[in-house]
Amino acid sequence: MSTGRSGTSEAPLALRDLARCFQGGVPGVIATASDTGEPNITYLSRVRQVDDERVALSNQFFSKTSRNLVSNPRASVLLIDPHTYDEYRLTLVFERTERQGSVFDALREDIEQIASESGMEGVFKLRAADIYRVVDVHRFTPGAPPHRTSEPPAAPTTADVDEGTVVGLDVLAELARRLGRATDLDTIVALAVDGLVDLLGHAHVSLLLADEGNDRLFTIASRGYDESGVGSEVAVGVGTVGLAAARCAAIRTGNLGQLGKYTRTVRRSFEAEGHDLPGREIDTPQLDGAQSRIAVPAMAGGQLVGVVAVESSRVAAFTDADEQRLTIAATLIGSAIEAERNREAAAGSLPSGRPAAAPRSVSEPSRALQTDHQPVRSAAGDEAILVRHYDVDGSVFVAGDYLIKGVAGRVLWTILERYQAAGQVDFTNRELRLDPSLGLPAFRDNLESRLILLRRRLADRAAPMRLDKTGRGQLRLRVDGVLQLDRVR
Repeated sequence: MSTGRSGTSEAPLALRDLARCFQGGVPGVIATASDTGEPNITYLSRVRQVDDERVALSNQFFSKTSRNLVSNPRASVLLIDPHTYDEYRLTLVFERTERQGSVFDALREDIEQIASESGMEGVFKLRAADIYRVVDVHRFTPGAPPHRTSEPPAAPTTADVDEGTVVGLDVLAELARRLGRATDLDTIVALAVDGLVDLLGHAHVSLLLADEGNDRLFTIASRGYDESGVGSEVAVGVGTVGLAAARCAAIRTGNLGQLGKYTRTVRRSFEAEGHDLPGREIDTPQLDGAQSRIAVPAMAGGQLVGVVAVESSRVAAFTDADEQRLTIAATLIGSAIEAERNREAAAGSLPSGRPAAAPRSVSEPSRALQTDHQPVRSAAGDEAILVRHYDVDGSVFVAGDYLIKGVAGRVLWTILERYQAAGQVDFTNRELRLDPSLGLPAFRDNLESRLILLRRRLADRAAPMRLDKTGRGQLRLRVDGVLQLDRVR
């Protein structure tokens, strides 16, 4: 295999030296020619290294390419390093097509990730993995692209990675110490996201927990975003985060900007042919200009607890070392959360020897009133704030603005109804857990997680009510103004 820059002589390059080019940061381009010399050029979804002499190309839309290879089995592929912008031209000879096996499975997972990110699961389907032998690698170093005003950050060297691994052990040990000292789930969640920022150095992080059925994830905390996204949900299997949950494995995306351009090009071509494509909006924390994303499952006892997600504005920002450290951190976080849930369940959600707090009455007009017909007014004449609850999905709207849904929404509505009926302001996890109207499962009800989510969502939206934690498994409702409750069955 000959290698080198145009007009220069340098030591031969191995395919492993092109490792960043195989991460999908910049889509590759393949060129083939028919037996009459007519060229065909098309983008590649993914290129993977098979061994020291071979690469595998994803075969999805290759009708012309496949026809050309029958009569002329040679091809040329252009790859670009997302950090240095060096270009590599690989001269290939087609060997075989695989429709099963480890190489095919790896490419299929890559394509599923691209499809899930773009909402094009019905379009991005891997038909085969085409295996090529590499006979030549030629490197070019073009001028910086117009949009680049400075050199990109240098890629980590072996020495950097080795040093970072040592530092990583120190910070991971500190994260473990902090989590080990936490006394409740709320503290664990706060320490987890703070640790990912302060100790591991990731500026944009979010923590999502699995729901009771393990088919959705809900954002319980985030750092580094204009909007916290607390309460937003992701379906398991959808996007980087959802795929990490479905596979219980780390998922990395190295160039979201280029990926978006590529999938939009494919989308336009399919729409032009009259095909309908699915659309999807997922209201999770998003970094403007994000280029890289990594999602790592938080596991405990063989069960999915949640997902740690990290974003960066840098192309191909996350290395194998980052993935390893985040995997350890996510496991520490998942284990701490699961251990606290088990402690809460064993303790019955109440401190030993203390009875549940009795309902406390409050005087009008601060107590909420119910009517479905006329607005309620306080003694001062102020119109009440309408709080509307929909039984169909547990959603709650305050003054017409969406607040929360699901279990957390039903919990809030139950609390507000008791407040309205009897003036109760003190609540315990135990009495909420025993309320049949909430429909909590008997096992792994995640009530404490939902309460944390609810408290944070109320704070984020500056709602006219809040829930303060007054002790282990104890809450107090505080209401500003008069509430008008309206239930839609």
